[in-house]
Amino acid sequence: MAVITGEKPYRTAQEALTHVKNIFCVGRNYRDHAAELGNDVPSKPMIFGKSTHALAVADGVVRVPAGRENIHHELEIVLWMKGPYQPGAALSDVVGGIALGLDLTDRDAQTELKKAGHPWELAKGFQGSAVITDFYEVADWNALLETPFELRINGRIAQSGQAKDMIFSFDTLIGYVRTHFGLDADDLLFTGTPAGVGPLRAGDELELVMDGRVWGRCRVAQ
Repeated sequence: MAVITGEKPYRTAQEALTHVKNIFCVGRNYRDHAAELGNDVPSKPMIFGKSTHALAVADGVVRVPAGRENIHHELEIVLWMKGPYQPGAALSDVVGGIALGLDLTDRDAQTELKKAGHPWELAKGFQGSAVITDFYEVADWNALLETPFELRINGRIAQSGQAKDMIFSFDTLIGYVRTHFGLDADDLLFTGTPAGVGPLRAGDELELVMDGRVWGRCRVAQ
């Protein structure tokens, strides 16, 4: 069965720039990613946020901040909420569509902030740090768990993963965010990244791919 419903987006990435209300992100939701950075595996979801100024469209040119030399890509599945979450609700009742996204991270700044015990916003929330493709309705959530998604850089697979390998499921993440922060229509939820994160360079050509289909294509610039 097809993972997504049809070819028409539920919402376009461009619509997100004016419609999205809140952006929630999940840290360390794949064991292999936690391990590659030498981090402990969390016992409960690690949630942080980005402002809507961080949104950027995975089409054309994606700009990273000048003077920051270690901006890492973190490929993720992103959920667009279509309504308030109620315990026991089906994913199709509360999630309008999914996109592929990049949680861009200033790794040098993050390392220093972690050492100091300070919040991550400077490393995670800069302008253009939440890159998204168009959003599509999910036809089969079980099939989605088994469906490969990947980031290709200059034609090479840099990251790949499957949602079944998440530490915390979509349902768990949605319930946790709703309980502790609130979660409603037109909020986005970045659900975590698999292993393979690494630096981007000006001129890199990026493709965000799910199930062999290119969802987004862009070039990195400063």
